[in-house]
Amino acid sequence: MSILQSVLKANLDNLNPYLPEDKKNSDSFAFLVFAITSILDITINEAILCSTEGSGDGGIDAIYIDETENNIIIHIFQTKYRTNFNKSIGKNEIDLTIAKVEEIFQGYTVENQSPIIASRIEEIRDIIQEKSDLKMPEIYLYFAVNTSTPNEADKERARQLEEKGNYTVLFYDSNDLLQAAADKSKKDCKINVTTHKNILYLDADEKLGDVRGIVATISAQQLINIYKTGGWDRVLSRNIRYFLGNNKINKKIKQTASNIEEAKYFWFLNNGVTITCDKFSFTDDARGNKIISVSNPKIINGGQTTKSLYHVSKEIPLSPNNLLNEVYLLIRLYETDNEELIDKITEGTNNQNPIFERELKANHPIQLLVKKYFLEKGYYYETHRKEYTDKKIDKDKIANNERVFQSYVSLFKDIPHEAKSSKSKIFERYFDDVFDNGNDNLPQQLLISHKLLTFIEEQAKKYSNEWKNEDVFLNHAELAMVYIVGKIYPKIKTDETIFNNITSLKRIYAFAILLLRIFIEYEKKRDMDYSHNKFFKSRDFTVVIKKIHFEEYISFIESSVIQNDPLTNIVPEAIIELCNLPSEKIAVFYEEIRRHYGIQEFA
Repeated sequence: MSILQSVLKANLDNLNPYLPEDKKNSDSFAFLVFAITSILDITINEAILCSTEGSGDGGIDAIYIDETENNIIIHIFQTKYRTNFNKSIGKNEIDLTIAKVEEIFQGYTVENQSPIIASRIEEIRDIIQEKSDLKMPEIYLYFAVNTSTPNEADKERARQLEEKGNYTVLFYDSNDLLQAAADKSKKDCKINVTTHKNILYLDADEKLGDVRGIVATISAQQLINIYKTGGWDRVLSRNIRYFLGNNKINKKIKQTASNIEEAKYFWFLNNGVTITCDKFSFTDDARGNKIISVSNPKIINGGQTTKSLYHVSKEIPLSPNNLLNEVYLLIRLYETDNEELIDKITEGTNNQNPIFERELKANHPIQLLVKKYFLEKGYYYETHRKEYTDKKIDKDKIANNERVFQSYVSLFKDIPHEAKSSKSKIFERYFDDVFDNGNDNLPQQLLISHKLLTFIEEQAKKYSNEWKNEDVFLNHAELAMVYIVGKIYPKIKTDETIFNNITSLKRIYAFAILLLRIFIEYEKKRDMDYSHNKFFKSRDFTVVIKKIHFEEYISFIESSVIQNDPLTNIVPEAIIELCNLPSEKIAVFYEEIRRHYGIQEFA
């Protein structure tokens, strides 16, 4: 086994404790989770729950849907973990996955599909139907293998797919994934950048304030060097869009840079990049160019350009070897240690792009207090992308603040249907309302929200293979479950001690599932076009839960929760028996609510 494979195996072994019981010691499944979390900014639990691999997956191992205010981005994964290190992903495997993707997005009936894949396809088609008037989704298809990427001939079907529209197909090998997962924490880094001819230099003074600047022209190869030497995606850690964004723009950048006739016009066709750094200095070289020494660069605008050019460099066999040395672009380099100013520059230079509020609000004073509170309680409140990847800590103790926020607004603001739509959108929309309203209990409430969501995800992960077909809704329901638990057991909002009693938590979880089963059963009868995705994004179930929120029912649940008899290994088959007493009453009450208020109440 090579050093590279040994390092990869160590990463997979580190993931093993966090995998579902039936997937523990499965290097293949661990590799899937490693690939997803390395490429996307999501938690391990989110990666596990977006898995679709298994019988009837059609060559699709995972689907993750990311809705923002302006974008619908669908990530599809196919991964292969080989014990034969000379074997890559085969042409037939690539073609099978692409054929399945085309079936999904061209509206064909997908045959021989598993319940989980069927549920994800339904969700994708619901989103397309809901938002197609605004924007068609962008589809990223990832092929990841622990050996080497396929040869160019085997990728032909992928290139044909990209030509059809909003598709981007990316191939990752072990080295690519390890680089993507590399330590994102700040390390001292110094890079020399050679400009093309002279520069425009602006020194700090009373007019410009505490910032110095350089405007210069550099080659694409120099920018790629900044990206690689600066720590790969770590150098983009302040960039708002990263590589994901407008597929057409990414493709146009690549087409221009790799075309002999158009490459010379790249400087005029591209807006260039904006970089901040801790310090820079410059000297002349013998050809009249400048050599700029840059400390700790961060690309805050131009992430799409940077990564598109990097991908062109990886495809260099398709282009003349020296072509990127002839591609030039504009660079704006700013030296400042003023974090507030950097945030303003980041937002200002990305004003035509969707803003990732998470990065811009990372240093908000209340968030810093929350971070301190979490740390005192043994948790790590993550405000930056992959902030704690360098720490030797329990990954279950890392709390992604966007994910925590989704849970918080579901539990304390009663809007799980909005939270489900997009974690970045909900973070932007309600951030000021949550963090600037003087709520002294906010740190504790955020921690309770995190613990509850984590518990619900763990239960879903633990029993996913035991779900009956009708329980596939749990793939969509984690935020709805947070909301329901808060309604049927209100004490959880103020009492953290419940999280020390797993038996009681499982009882509450069981009641919540029963409620959802009943609601979904009646909704399917009422709505011929019912879908889980549509239901959990609507106000329907929140309104119904509020109506069911009566004292007798809450008292019944509280009395059940405090029982001392052991209750272990709750699986869906046992839930109806456990909750048999109130189930008939809930069903009748649900029908009465529908009959009394009518459909308008739930619009």
